[in-house]
Amino acid sequence: MPGMNLTRAEAAERSELISVESYNVVLDVTSDEKTFLARTTVEFTGNKPGATFIDVVAASLTSATLNGAKLDISGFDGQSLEVTPALGANTLIVEAVANFMNTGEGLHRFVDPADGEVYLYSQFETADARRMYACFDQPNLKATFTLTVDVPDHWEVISNNPVETKESVRDGVTRWSFVTTPRISTYITALVAGPYHCVHDVYAGAEKEIPLGIYCRKSLAPHLDADQIFTVTKQGFDFFEKEFGLAYAFDKYDQIAVAEFNAGAMENVGCVTFAEDYFVFRSKVTDRSYNWRANVILHEMAHMWFGDLVTMSWWDDLWLNESFAEWVSYLALARATRFTNSWTVFNAERKNWAYRQDQLSSTHPIVTDMIDLETVKTNFDGITYAKGASALLQLVAYVGEQNFIAGLRTYFAKHAWGNTTLNDLLVELGATSGRDLKPWVATWLKTAGVNTLRPELVVDGDNYASVAIAQEAPLIPEGSTELRPHRMSVALYDVTDGNLTKRRSVELDVTGARTEIPEFAGDRVADLLLINDGDLSYAKIRFDERSIATLRTNFENITDPLARALCSAAAWDMLRDAELSASDFVPLMLGGMRTETDISLVQMAMLQVDTAVELYAAPEHRDQLRITQTEALRALLDQSEDGSDHQLAFARAFASAAANASDAAHLKYVEDLLNGALEGLAIDDDLRWHFLGVLASRGEIGEAKIAEALAKDNTASGVKAATFARASIPTPEAKEKAWAEAIACKVPNHIQIALISGIQRANQRNLMEPFVDRYFESLVPTWSEQSHEMASNIVMRLFPIMVTTHGSLSKTIAWLAQPNIPSALHRLVAENRDALERALNAQAFDALPAS
Repeated sequence: MPGMNLTRAEAAERSELISVESYNVVLDVTSDEKTFLARTTVEFTGNKPGATFIDVVAASLTSATLNGAKLDISGFDGQSLEVTPALGANTLIVEAVANFMNTGEGLHRFVDPADGEVYLYSQFETADARRMYACFDQPNLKATFTLTVDVPDHWEVISNNPVETKESVRDGVTRWSFVTTPRISTYITALVAGPYHCVHDVYAGAEKEIPLGIYCRKSLAPHLDADQIFTVTKQGFDFFEKEFGLAYAFDKYDQIAVAEFNAGAMENVGCVTFAEDYFVFRSKVTDRSYNWRANVILHEMAHMWFGDLVTMSWWDDLWLNESFAEWVSYLALARATRFTNSWTVFNAERKNWAYRQDQLSSTHPIVTDMIDLETVKTNFDGITYAKGASALLQLVAYVGEQNFIAGLRTYFAKHAWGNTTLNDLLVELGATSGRDLKPWVATWLKTAGVNTLRPELVVDGDNYASVAIAQEAPLIPEGSTELRPHRMSVALYDVTDGNLTKRRSVELDVTGARTEIPEFAGDRVADLLLINDGDLSYAKIRFDERSIATLRTNFENITDPLARALCSAAAWDMLRDAELSASDFVPLMLGGMRTETDISLVQMAMLQVDTAVELYAAPEHRDQLRITQTEALRALLDQSEDGSDHQLAFARAFASAAANASDAAHLKYVEDLLNGALEGLAIDDDLRWHFLGVLASRGEIGEAKIAEALAKDNTASGVKAATFARASIPTPEAKEKAWAEAIACKVPNHIQIALISGIQRANQRNLMEPFVDRYFESLVPTWSEQSHEMASNIVMRLFPIMVTTHGSLSKTIAWLAQPNIPSALHRLVAENRDALERALNAQAFDALPAS
């Protein structure tokens, strides 16, 4: 019998044996705090003789019947049930006692500390619908879905379709029944239930009015800015219905903020769930957060067409599902909302994620071999999302945007309610563009790694004799010889009147090992030569010596925000590749912040500076760089406008830097900020906790002060912040307690993350050292005993990266050399090793004498 890790081969065999017509699911979530009752009736067809299995992850089975005959459930393994269907029509009824989860998988149960109210939500991707109801849990076995659920009287219940009836069934309990859905996959079915606060509106769609709902916990209701969310939602519908040439296919559209969510959001049909920290802002945030929220709203909405209406046959095409939503959400942001800077943000944040992922030893082609669910879960990564979206940008340029959209429209119309593979889309794009897409697919989608593009210049006096672009094969995977075609612009920038502005650019195809740009021959030498100006392609870019010198003195004077983002991303990549020292990178980026108006670029740069100081700087340079960082951030904070986004961002960054700096005066100023010393800086709940976490990490406050703060903010956010602060206290006892709780996995997922984050403080490397060996000892037991999400938190977040020593690296390499390590676990630890090696290489480069 297959276990939790369903393979592609097993799924293919099952889909040959059966096809599914419908699910009728009846739940009672009122029985107790740990379990609920689930009765599932499945109507399906036996297509050929043979035994198969239905997925059902439950504490126990009460009964199971197939076509009226009782099945033997005595050997139920807690994961699946074997069935031998008849040819033709079959009716299977499974009654189970299932477990509420606190890991963000299956049917998650959350108790709001603010008022004691209980909230439920489902999270089923990739295959956790089986934790709520018995099902054939794979994307190509679509079926209709009918849900009935008994809940406490005062609850709201939201699912994929509208409510059909509500009736009282016993004292204090109401039964909600929902309209049957069209044919959808199990992973996008949904249940959300609890005393949610709700706001409603209507979108006047192309063919019908679409009821809109926004939901959040009651205690968050005062902070819900529903009008802004509805605005972006309607802008998204306007854009997608027009571009896709197909009206929204479902009956309503609800968006729900849920607690302790593992991802950013999930595209359940008509019932989209969002991590509430990204969706409802209880304290002041910068415009970067509003930009990100709008992006996630549009990303999930795009899935209603690409993913929900037309669904991949198996997870091999997960990349296309996510890359398409990634690409089109940024397109919609830039063209349909106020966030017109979104491609700059894409470069600064998402594309950097892709470049990082693509340079790990675990790099893989965009189209990768998803042999089983464990492989799928580890591939929700920067390649699947951001590199794939970058490749789609190239594809759009290659076939032409009008041809691309025309192909999409045909694809949606032809395959609505069905399942597809990548080839189905390529057929339509090839038909509309007249292009053979096989070579493009072969080089962009089926090979791994990122190319590097460098300028090759011959200078004659003040002019270029020749300009060419040299393309290097990826360093990883080892042995790669892949040289891709790139459609891009190359631009010349000059310093004029104190600004670094574009003189001219040339758009061209960069192919092979060397591409000449004859248009630049004879041109005056530029202060900055920028490869991939406009960011159309996906490649690492480098600079000539004059351009580097210009950036050292004029980075902050680049007038084009996307050009600034490109230069910043290139500098960051050079730092990570040990081609630029941390001692040079830090002042370069801090200088750029003096005039940067895009708050997203500011906040990304501050994160990178922090990493440069704490991971990539030579230990002997770190203290001085901390002083440089903290003093620069203090100056930026002092110069920022009262009440501005920049003031808030610099206040948070300064406090974080002060936690690591040795100067007590900086730490004292954090206390002053906490006490309201800075005009315009509102000390709301989240900012207060940020400052308290800093002070806790330096031993300036302890349990009493944390408990006092929690008593004033006994909310979900407050509990997480207090957990983080307690784990940050710089004593062996605090670390031991946090470690034990995190490893035990008895706490909810977000509390576990708060514990781990508090353990991993840059100013407490010595306190982390005793846990290095214990980390490696815990890995295999944790992986075998805990859910994927909880185990992954430990593997990735508890890795002792702050103990950046060759000894830690040797221990990591030795652990990886062991036989019989589960492949997904091995991959995650190998990625940790890669990060540690990169940090040590960068530190060694920073330690070299300045040239």
